[in-house]
Amino acid sequence: MNESFIKVEGLGNDFMLVEGSEDDLAALADRAPGLCDRRRGIGGDGILVVGPPSTAGAVRTMWVINHDGSRPEMCGNGLRCVALWTAAAEGADVVTVDTDDGPKRCVVSPAPAGAPAPGQRAEVEVDMGPARRGEPVVPGAGDGRSFAQVSMGNPHAIAFVAEGEDPEALARGLGPGIEVDSAFAEGTNVELAAVRDGGILLWVWERGCGITDACGTGACATAAAAVDAGHCPADTPLRVELPGGVLTITVPSDPSQGIRMKGPARLVFRGELG
Repeated sequence: MNESFIKVEGLGNDFMLVEGSEDDLAALADRAPGLCDRRRGIGGDGILVVGPPSTAGAVRTMWVINHDGSRPEMCGNGLRCVALWTAAAEGADVVTVDTDDGPKRCVVSPAPAGAPAPGQRAEVEVDMGPARRGEPVVPGAGDGRSFAQVSMGNPHAIAFVAEGEDPEALARGLGPGIEVDSAFAEGTNVELAAVRDGGILLWVWERGCGITDACGTGACATAAAAVDAGHCPADTPLRVELPGGVLTITVPSDPSQGIRMKGPARLVFRGELG
């Protein structure tokens, strides 16, 4: 594994990106809590490991490690950052990246000039694949609320708050218990959302991370649940506002088609793992 890293972020969801292989994941998972510590380490929501592709047409593979050392199946903000890094490395504006949830086609605009370097930034649109809907559930830790279940390769439990309720306070208060509730065999990400002015205000308690500035898969899952519930229209770019900024999510009326996510990515600085 290359001990050099580049710090990357998408809407404040920040990571160390390192070049490596699947063989490096266990060792990095052990190191993740120390490396991701914001006072005693580099700091970050997780580690992105970028290695050789595994399917025809892809140019890289992305593996994700949360800051607690756990392994999520997918990370939308991380994928946008990997797409930007890959586009710069390949000299391309369209790249396909393999993930644990299959290959994802990413369009990077503007195409980065030169090799990956701090200061590069772009908007990245990703075909995230179809949402997989499950049955609604009322978890024991959910204060009697019904949560929609949507998978974007990783699990999400989504509830829409009533007018006057604070989604941030609810995410912070209910998120820790719902994440590990027995209703979810593998744990879950938890979304509390308010529909406002045709868009969505969203707070996410991420499995293995807690409250984060943004969650790309959470925004996709919540937009899908909002369309399913009749809160928002299909086939229309939806503004999803997270603490770190805004993602644009388009949910197709054909459920077999992929949800499209568009948002920023930035390469921040280089360093060496200690």
